[in-house]
Amino acid sequence: MTGGSSQRRLRLPVRYVDGVWESAYGGIVPVHAFTTGELIIDPASISDPAFLKRMRTRSKFKILEQGAKLLVSLSIKEWESFSEEQAKLLIPFGELRHRISLDFIGSWSASGLHFVPVRLGPPDKRQARRLETETGGLWLLTEGPHAKGLLSTQVILPEGVSDEPVASLNHAFTVLSEIFEPWRISHTGNIYSRVLYQEKNGQWYPLDTLRDAAMDKNDKAIANALWEDFMTQMKPDLSSPTGS
Repeated sequence: MTGGSSQRRLRLPVRYVDGVWESAYGGIVPVHAFTTGELIIDPASISDPAFLKRMRTRSKFKILEQGAKLLVSLSIKEWESFSEEQAKLLIPFGELRHRISLDFIGSWSASGLHFVPVRLGPPDKRQARRLETETGGLWLLTEGPHAKGLLSTQVILPEGVSDEPVASLNHAFTVLSEIFEPWRISHTGNIYSRVLYQEKNGQWYPLDTLRDAAMDKNDKAIANALWEDFMTQMKPDLSSPTGS
């Protein structure tokens, strides 16, 4: 159950008895009123097939449109390894520090931190079929109310890096890392924390905010709209006799 301010959550074994959740150790679960949490249970225990179906429904939500600008974060250590034209693409952390949510960059080191802008491009043929779209963008893949991952169409890299779009955000990060972070042994990275998107309030947030539907601040219009889509999808159809 969750309800306290601690970042470390407790995993409590419970059982459902006569309409009440009891602690497996005995007695009612001792939590404050309106505490929220998640149940991890065997699907076979769900008594409503329609509810189980909703929890397993896979969907996709378009989050960003074609042409949307993203920022890829990079750690620059060896300036002599890339050209002057490429160096001009780099945006130092200092220029954006007041427009990046500090809640999400506590683990970042500002030393050498720079950003390169990229854009979401059109879909290739495979992406157009999979996403059933004629235009590019970024989609959140879900199963029930849970975010399962992000899927983009092609990504446009800046001039001086590549004249051709790359197939994905992962590929974009790899190409940029190979150029600007030659000191790294591996040029893969976690795009959910290394790629930023811009909210309507002008602030930049890691893609984790969208993937995890983090709703801790009311000023995240895109993320909040995404959460509303989740809730709409999860509501049963009350016009149906079974509520499915």
